[in-house]
Parts: sequence; structure tokens; C-alpha cells
Amino acid sequence: MIELLDDDSEIVGREVLQALDRLGRPARAAVRRAAESGAPRTRPRARRMQLRLARLDQARRLASFVAKAGKAEFDLERALWLLARFDDPTLDVRPYVLALDAMAAEVLRRIEPLPATHARVLELPKYLGGELGYQGEQERYHAPENALLHHALVEKRGLPLTLCAIYLLVARRAGLRAAIVPLPGHVMLRLYGGDKHVIVDPFHEGKVRSEKELLQFLAEHGLPFQPTWFRDADDRSMFARQVGNLRTAYVRRGMHPEAKMLELVAAALEATGVRKARG
Repeated sequence: MIELLDDDSEIVGREVLQALDRLGRPARAAVRRAAESGAPRTRPRARRMQLRLARLDQARRLASFVAKAGKAEFDLERALWLLARFDDPTLDVRPYVLALDAMAAEVLRRIEPLPATHARVLELPKYLGGELGYQGEQERYHAPENALLHHALVEKRGLPLTLCAIYLLVARRAGLRAAIVPLPGHVMLRLYGGDKHVIVDPFHEGKVRSEKELLQFLAEHGLPFQPTWFRDADDRSMFARQVGNLRTAYVRRGMHPEAKMLELVAAALEATGVRKARG
């Protein structure tokens, strides 16, 4: 079976992946040996197979987490780190968690002396978007890395939802109330301050958006107004949306086995009543 890693056919590759997965540890050990000392053509393919098997394991862990976590206690941050480790099973998330902690500490330092008004909560986009420069990725919008939290933290670029997640996780650490506004194709973030709220657009460096602008966005894209698009979204539905984003990015890049693996996660989400979405 290891010899079949030398075959050029994607269909053969898929069948080999499934067969190796069924055989379990002995087959994985054989793949590891081939990756370390195989023939010139087999070695890189064995390494790709190693990665795919590791991703399959991560997809199962993620699907299990999704299936067990109820809507109320769903941990968006943990889910996003598991999704990042699906893409890179060797990823150590601790430095990125510390980065979020540090950003939240700076936001907290800035807002502590200020009154509890909407001006106070605007310190968050002022810092993340205005000073640190977090904004949307325009040129390579559909690249898979734009849906991955760790990549966006380092590059300060990403999809609207990835950037909203960064804002949201920092806000929560700093004690600010925030929620994602689930507009189709371009989510934004609502920040609560005092008895008012303000909507900001992390994709455009945290720019404040009026409801009129949001309605204009819908009209420009031929979308009718729906009240649910303006209500605060729950973490579980937003994670389902990000899974859809990453799966679409994999398909665009021709990474069909990875996209297929994410169907395990999507199925677990759908089984708990969360429909697929993107944007």
C-alpha cells in the first residue's frame, strides 16, 4: 500500500488515505518510516499522507467537541483553536493566546479611567484597527489562512469573521460586551457601552458603521432586509460559518481531501441544528 503513494491519481490517493486510516497504528508507522527514508517520489507523498492522517484525527476531535458542546456553553475560542490545529496539527496555540491576553490588557488599561459610554468601547477598534492595523485581506481574500485565527493574529489580515473573532475575544478579556452582527458575506461587530451600542467593521480597520450603511450594503448586493441579520449571533452559529469559509477556501485551492474532512465537523454542527453559512 505504501508503494501506491507513488501513484499520480487523486482517486488512488483518496482510497489509500481511507485504507491507511482503517488499518490504524501499524499503517501510520509505515507511513512515518516512508516519510523519513522512502524513495525520492514516495518520501514527499508519504509526508503529505502523514499530514492528511493527522488532519483527519483533528477533524474527528473537532467534530466530537462540537457534538458535545451545547449552544449556551459553546466555547468559540477553543473551537477556533481546534480549527487552526486542523490546518496545522503541530500548532502550539499558547503564544497566540498570550498575544490576545496582552492586547486585552492594553485595552483594559485604556478604558479603566473612562466612563461607561460608547466612547469607552471605541477604544477597542481604535487600538486594534487604528494603531495595530488589523484589517481585511483584499488581494488573497479566499486563501485558507485568512480563516485561521493564528495566521490573522500574526499577519493582521483576514476574513471579516476572523477579524471579528479577534475583536470579540479581546473585548471579552477586557470585560467589554460585544457580539457579532451576522450580515451575509460580511459580518461586523456590535459593541455595547452604557445604554447605547455601536457597530464597527473590523475588515475596514474598525470603522464605525451606521444602520443606514448596513442597509445600503444589503441593497448593493441585492439582499432583502431580514431582522435576524441585525441580531447578535451566537458563538456556535459563527463557528459553523467559519468552518464553511475554510472549507470553501480549501476547495478553491484544490485541497479536496481537507474539504471533505471538514464535512465531519459540518455534519456535527448540522446535527445540533446549525445550518451552513459563509462570509
